[in-house]
Amino acid sequence: MVKKRIQFTLTVEQAKELIVIAVSKHSVFKQAVKAGKILFKGGTTVSRLTELLYDYPLRISGRITARGTTAAAKKSNLPHSILVEKGNIVSVDPEILTISQTLGPDDLVICGANAIDARGQAALMAGSSGGGKAGRSIVYWRNRNVNCLITAGLEKLIPGNLRQLTDQINRENIDLAWGMAVGLILLPGHLITELEAVKLLAEVNCYAIGAGGIGSAAGSSVLEAYGDKKEIDKLINILKNLKSHSNQPAGLPDSLVECRPGSPDCADHLSCGYLKNRF
Repeated sequence: MVKKRIQFTLTVEQAKELIVIAVSKHSVFKQAVKAGKILFKGGTTVSRLTELLYDYPLRISGRITARGTTAAAKKSNLPHSILVEKGNIVSVDPEILTISQTLGPDDLVICGANAIDARGQAALMAGSSGGGKAGRSIVYWRNRNVNCLITAGLEKLIPGNLRQLTDQINRENIDLAWGMAVGLILLPGHLITELEAVKLLAEVNCYAIGAGGIGSAAGSSVLEAYGDKKEIDKLINILKNLKSHSNQPAGLPDSLVECRPGSPDCADHLSCGYLKNRF
């Protein structure tokens, strides 16, 4: 059998695209489509998935920008999280806590993350008390044995043990923050990065061999894949297609505009230096 080895670079947005393509082909996802409910917890990666599957962008809430940890500029009733069952799409933002208490082993939650570690653990940053209704829902995902797929790129890999860090980080004891102070909430489930995505899409070995980048390539990952020529060629075709079009941030466009002092969510946020005119 002829073997082949390639190296390739993925920008942050290209990595998100690859990850959601892989999730759409994941056996757990396919089973939930057939026999369960799927809860999509809003974020830019998850919105990319709902746009791919249903042409349905999600409202983006918190985000990291050059200014820091910020929120959306305007409040909106458009969906941040949705529930899909037998092809029917329902916004569940007000009821996500109640909905999460009805989920079980046949169902699936798909959620992004703000931090991952080398142990395969993932966490969400929470800029509001308890992470809001969505953050308080996480305990039910864990306790009710709901399948969870966590979508996060390698640019979110941090040193240390997230299980320990989540106990140490508290938004309420921060004196000053560039943007809103955040805590960390540990997520249950199976983590899917670019590495897992490649292995789901082709029967190859894949390794991360570098990271970084300048300009629009900041945060990129450099990967190497090795395997049978047929599988590597399959991967090459996927990468060519992915790189042939512009990968812009996913989500409802209005919600991608970040907050400024006096924005509606300022009342819920703590220690923001912009609000206090500290910068």
